[in-house]
Amino acid sequence: LSLFQAVSGGVDWNDLVSPLVVEISWLCSVAFAFYIAFCTLAMMNVVTGIFVENVLLSARTDRDLYLVAQARTIFNTLDGGINGEMTLDGFLEKIDTPEMRELFKGIDVDPSEAASLFSLIDLDSSGAIDAEEFLRACVRLRGPAMALDTAVL
Repeated sequence: LSLFQAVSGGVDWNDLVSPLVVEISWLCSVAFAFYIAFCTLAMMNVVTGIFVENVLLSARTDRDLYLVAQARTIFNTLDGGINGEMTLDGFLEKIDTPEMRELFKGIDVDPSEAASLFSLIDLDSSGAIDAEEFLRACVRLRGPAMALDTAVL
C-alpha cells in the first residue's frame, strides 16, 4: 500500500525513504527510487501509446477524406460529373493530371500500372467505371504495392 501511495502522491517520498535508510539499509532506498522511476516511465509509456494511437487514427481518417476529395475532383471533370463514367482511354488521359497523380500517391500505386489498375477496378468488365466503383477499389487497394500485387494474383 505504501508503494502505491508513493507513486500516486498519497504519501511524501521522504516519509517512506527515511525509515528505510535509518532502520534497514540505504540499498532499500535505491530500490525504492528504481520502483518509482519504473512506475513513472510505465505510466508515461501508456499515455504516450494512447496519444500515438489517436494521432494515427486521425491521420488515417484524413487520408481517407483526402482520397475521396481527389476522386470527386477527378470525376467532376467528366461530362456527366460525379455521376459520369470513365473509360480506359479517359483514365489513361487523366494519368498526367495533378489530381490523378496525387490519387495514385495516396493509394501507393505507381502510375505506370494504370491499365492494370483500371482492369482491377472494373469489376463488372463493362469497360467503364463510375465514381463509386473507382473509390471502393482505391480504398481496397490502398497501401503498399503488395496489395495491388495480391489483387492481381
